[in-house]
Amino acid sequence: MRTITSEHIEAYRNGCLKKLFDVIKEDPELSFEIRKDNEVMVYYRKGKILTIKYTNENNFQIKPLDKQYNKGVPLTDLFDTKKKADTLKNASCLRKYFKQAKELVYKHKIGVEFGFQQNIALGNRSFNNRFLVVDMEWQFSQSGINKTGRTVKTRIDLVIVDTQPNEFGTNDIYLTELKVGTGATEGKSGIVDHIKKTKIITNKEEVCNDLKSDVKSIIDIKSRLGLIEGEKKELKLSSKPKMMIILAYRGEKEQKLLDKQASIAIEEANKNGMCEPIIKKIDLRITL
Repeated sequence: MRTITSEHIEAYRNGCLKKLFDVIKEDPELSFEIRKDNEVMVYYRKGKILTIKYTNENNFQIKPLDKQYNKGVPLTDLFDTKKKADTLKNASCLRKYFKQAKELVYKHKIGVEFGFQQNIALGNRSFNNRFLVVDMEWQFSQSGINKTGRTVKTRIDLVIVDTQPNEFGTNDIYLTELKVGTGATEGKSGIVDHIKKTKIITNKEEVCNDLKSDVKSIIDIKSRLGLIEGEKKELKLSSKPKMMIILAYRGEKEQKLLDKQASIAIEEANKNGMCEPIIKKIDLRITL
């Protein structure tokens, strides 16, 4: 399950990680995500910019940006054992680290889709909204499953919960795929392929159960940390997730092509006996 302990949570609220957490919260370009094994990952444009793990020895292991982003050279030694305590007390130093790390990730991952995904998450962090983004880059963990019993691997862009109950009185969970423009709607990462993979994993009871447990846990932790705004709602989560596709366009030509892709997605879902995916279309052009 994606969860962290009460001691880990308290370190962000009032303990030695509070200054670090405050710096992360004040930066709209960073995403704070709960992971398994008492671990938190901070993302920028899908890049893991910082990993924080609470160990059994009541200590924190902090891993900075991977050196692959800096041509094999470590970005910093700020989080080494001898310097870590002082670093965590210095907000200016922490801001400087994130600034440098973001610049490296941006050069490595320039695509518009990365930033747009994070903006969607940023704009849907409230119980007052219809849709609540719970997690980014969710993937079913198969580490404890025999190789012969494993399912297809797929990573979900966004896990979204509908805060309004459906006709059965439960709150739907959506596995959401994001596509910006028409270049990413075909091929191995195309819409049809994604629908097929979604059907496979949602037909697995263990996947559905794991997802539901993760969603419950993440909502509870993010609420306690103030990462979800508004008055907390008691959600009765549906047992099987549905699918949402977000298609973002930057002109009439892209809009027409994406409309065609949406029709293909709905047809493919119907053909596979799936619930029809929700299609959300967003115009990226800004009118002044």
